[in-house]
Amino acid sequence: MLGIASYDSDEDQAAPKAGAPAPAPSPAEPAAKRARTGPAAVPPKAPAAAPAPAAAPKRIHEQKLRELRKEVSTAKSATAVVQVIRRNLEDSFDVRWAAEALYQVAKRSTARTRQEWAEDRAIIKIGDKLRQEAETGASLSGKGQDDADTILLTLEALRRMTLQEPAAQKTAIERAISMMVANGWRHPAKSLARLYWLGAPLSREGGSIKDSLDSKAAPAQMRAKSTDLDGPDLALLLAAMKGEQGLKDSGLLAKVVIRLKAKDIHKGLSATDLVEMAEALQEMEVSDEDSLRPLGQEALRRRGELTPDESHRIHTAYQAMKLPLPKVWTPAGQAKTKNMTGAGIVTTQAFALQEGHEKKRRGNNDIERTSPPRVVRDMKMCSY
Repeated sequence: MLGIASYDSDEDQAAPKAGAPAPAPSPAEPAAKRARTGPAAVPPKAPAAAPAPAAAPKRIHEQKLRELRKEVSTAKSATAVVQVIRRNLEDSFDVRWAAEALYQVAKRSTARTRQEWAEDRAIIKIGDKLRQEAETGASLSGKGQDDADTILLTLEALRRMTLQEPAAQKTAIERAISMMVANGWRHPAKSLARLYWLGAPLSREGGSIKDSLDSKAAPAQMRAKSTDLDGPDLALLLAAMKGEQGLKDSGLLAKVVIRLKAKDIHKGLSATDLVEMAEALQEMEVSDEDSLRPLGQEALRRRGELTPDESHRIHTAYQAMKLPLPKVWTPAGQAKTKNMTGAGIVTTQAFALQEGHEKKRRGNNDIERTSPPRVVRDMKMCSY
């Protein structure tokens, strides 16, 4: 009985429910049976989805952009800049202020603190966004006059923070070069100096980078705009020329040496920049004392910012240039005559303070200070 109860047959199968689709005939079914049941209904193809429109470049309001730029420029330290980044990264990101913020973090940090900031989550996140914008970002399409300048600033900030290696920046550098060529190289001297420094490690590979760094392209533009170069620009150019793989350009080097004689040219340079510039000048056998003395004097003024290793390096560089660092000051009694346009001939003479000739502060020791008036607390004594 159990065997009979468990027996099944094809005739006992339940009939399909009304409205359910008919099962598709198997390949093994006879053609006659398929003819009786009719061909299976083929569902209509869904229309192809239209391609999603390209995302519009994210740009914040101009007033908000000015406020953020002011916050970044007036920040007193790298920590203050990082706080600005953390507050505005999610809701108000724009490559135009973010690139400047990351650059300021790099410039206002020492080598040790820069490495620590590079591991911060906010810095890593803003670095990823800036890297994407520099390579393929729609907000930097080249339609704006300063799009190429923003890309170069972004790349310098990423490289200074060690968030991107030179080889990984090749695509973005070539993108910036194409924009600059389209604009006829009408860009500030600072952007040209950045391009020279960024492209120096990649110039041996050929292509558009090597062609743009040829003496007839970017260097020629910098030589024509040499009076616009400031201290950080000169540091970038000397760093690009340094080493066996450096870009040697004698004409551009001559302009740099002349520019180093300008007054207050070292403003904006870090103490490490001063050391690296001295080493580059020593490597290229520069012997112009009028350019070397101001650089050495600035290093001595800021010797408290130098590490022991940096102090040893700059002393060694100046010793190799036959101008010991303590001798960069003009000897006492030496006079210099200079013809000033509109002011006639001006003669200056160096002097050194002698013992006993210091300027004294008025009223320190000449007159003895009087004692303060007495205050009597005894009311009975006050009545007399």
